[in-house]
Amino acid sequence: MDDVIFFEKTEDARTAVFQTAKESMPEKLAAYLRQKNLRTYTHQAEAYDAVRRGENIILTTPTASGKTLSCLLPVFAKLMENPDATALLIYPTKALTRDQFLTIQEMDTALNARTRPAIYDGDTKQEARSKIRSRSRIILTNMYELHHILPWRAKWGDFFANLSFVVIDEAHKYRGVFGSNTALLLRRLRRICNYYDSYPQFILSSATLGNAKRFAETLTGLSAVEISSDGSPRAKRTFRICLNPKKSASAAAAEIMQESIRDGRQTICFTKSRTGAELTALRCIEDNPKEQIASYRGGYRPEERKRIESNLKQGKVSGVVSTNALEVGIDIGNLDSVVISGYPGSMISVFQQAGRAGRKGQEATVTFVAGQNPIDQYYANNPEAFFSAKPEEAILGIENPYLLESHLLCAAAELPYKAERDRKYFGEAADDIISDLKSRKLVSSTARGFVYSGIGNPVMEHTIFGNIGKTWAVVFGNSTLETMDDGQAYREAYLGAVIFHQGERYRVEKIEPEISVIRVRKTSDNYHTRPISETNITINRKEKTVRHGNVLVHFGDVSVSTQIYGYSVLEYDRVVTTEELTVEPRSFQTKACWITVDDDAPLTAENLGGALHGTEHALIAAMPLYVLSDRADIGGVSSSFHADVGGPAVFIYDGVAGGIGLAEKAAELFPKIAELAYRIVSGCSCVSGCPSCIHSPKCGNNNQMLDKAGTVELLSYLVKEMK
Repeated sequence: MDDVIFFEKTEDARTAVFQTAKESMPEKLAAYLRQKNLRTYTHQAEAYDAVRRGENIILTTPTASGKTLSCLLPVFAKLMENPDATALLIYPTKALTRDQFLTIQEMDTALNARTRPAIYDGDTKQEARSKIRSRSRIILTNMYELHHILPWRAKWGDFFANLSFVVIDEAHKYRGVFGSNTALLLRRLRRICNYYDSYPQFILSSATLGNAKRFAETLTGLSAVEISSDGSPRAKRTFRICLNPKKSASAAAAEIMQESIRDGRQTICFTKSRTGAELTALRCIEDNPKEQIASYRGGYRPEERKRIESNLKQGKVSGVVSTNALEVGIDIGNLDSVVISGYPGSMISVFQQAGRAGRKGQEATVTFVAGQNPIDQYYANNPEAFFSAKPEEAILGIENPYLLESHLLCAAAELPYKAERDRKYFGEAADDIISDLKSRKLVSSTARGFVYSGIGNPVMEHTIFGNIGKTWAVVFGNSTLETMDDGQAYREAYLGAVIFHQGERYRVEKIEPEISVIRVRKTSDNYHTRPISETNITINRKEKTVRHGNVLVHFGDVSVSTQIYGYSVLEYDRVVTTEELTVEPRSFQTKACWITVDDDAPLTAENLGGALHGTEHALIAAMPLYVLSDRADIGGVSSSFHADVGGPAVFIYDGVAGGIGLAEKAAELFPKIAELAYRIVSGCSCVSGCPSCIHSPKCGNNNQMLDKAGTVELLSYLVKEMK
């Protein structure tokens, strides 16, 4: 790509810094380290000492820094000293679980520790489960499976009664609604363990976070210490930012990936969406043998994912285009190059993805391809800001009433709820929710406490991970291609929508809601689709107002309703035509922050709507730099006259029923968010607005009715008024 300008920064190789643990280590374990010629890095020794002192820890060192050994050393030390002690190791994906199991199994055999490690998840055969529960002292699982394990606490009684450690790998993954659910699930686990008189320590490993200690304490409900002094060696790494490619980010990323592959460098390209992964892979296949390129994302069948992982690790494929599904620490071999197509939403993800290359010590190249959205363009125009950016804070909303209700129902089915004992796990609001559940005859009061009295199994009825709703199957002929949750199905699988799967295009022909099936047919048309929608918001209750200078930012409870009324047909990035569509609206109650615009603002009747709309887009685009959030977790609405406030208003809302704290955090940080939004929009060279400043890929009405000049004026006014 001779026509592209790159901003390059090289990180020199770094030698290891070793340290010997101060706390006692079983001789067998010390001998194992000597035999393997392993010396502990500073962070490994510090982690070992802290855990041996009885502390809960969160370890925040980079990818490939030896976090696995940091976690396993204190676990094996304890389990070798106490033959009854057990440990529960939790991973975010089955692929990572399988990968880590091999390491743990090898360590157990070499130490003759007799922990009999085993995987216990949805793939574990029924006939093996009883034996694992009774014999294994190290069990590897995931949060989904743990949610289903807790109702069977009696069968797990011995394991829980002796539980010494809960290890949570890639803990930063548990943020937003998923993390909020996880925090409540871990409180249910602690509640059961405490009932059996066991008080396990928590060992968390994570990417760097802006609030690691507080995050760990909110996630587990226990005090924790952060360990971040990385002593591991690092290979030389060249980090390039591809500044404003003339082609789309997807096309530029595909071309860079192809060049890297031609140079003999095994490459992974990360994209921000499922469709992006498929489209980029299609572009790469144009100039490479199809069997040498693979796409990888959520929704694929397990056997499909395993095959791609194995081929990548064994070097059978030259390149993989993936969503963040391959971001976590599974060993996928000796990758030489990483291409990051578009800012992935957080610096945490940037450096997690960058860490996939050079894991074995070889020199690595990482290329960030700036897309046309505002944050990408901000970094393209300010590359030094990219390298100096601080890690974001992870937000958890454990007081979300919808999530709390679901977990209290599950908890009451696992063990009778007693307010005086259990309030410490679920908070003061739990008592009112329990009373409400009693009035709805979902729990009953007994001498032992409140017990679940609803119909059916609450664990099965409350699909608590992600948005509440059912799972849809995408069916081609007699085969299931993939699965989608309710939200994905609504956004991506309406009638006429084009769905990508492993380089093939499929068009939605029929939707069968009674059996949750989406039927598709293959299509050779060279296009994809994007929904056109309208969102309305109603204020239910204002809960507080935050003053920033002369600007008031309100926060409260709102109702959001979204309706798809058509879709755009696109060839790559160009809209070819639009089609009308009638789809039932989706509504939910959540939290939002909002501002009203008074008569002093420099706006005219002609540019009012466009300025408000552009400001809404710009504020949402700037949020991820200050509030760690996934793309689907934030939404916005602007109105020239909103009946609930009696005038012009801009709303930013949590895209999750009940809210998870994002809009509330935005209300607190509003001056910083608004100032960055102003810098992005005013610094863009376009005349009337573009994807680099006020256009949004999520805009329900295809970025119509936007006024760039008005947006700049309004943001400038807000920034000045807040000083």
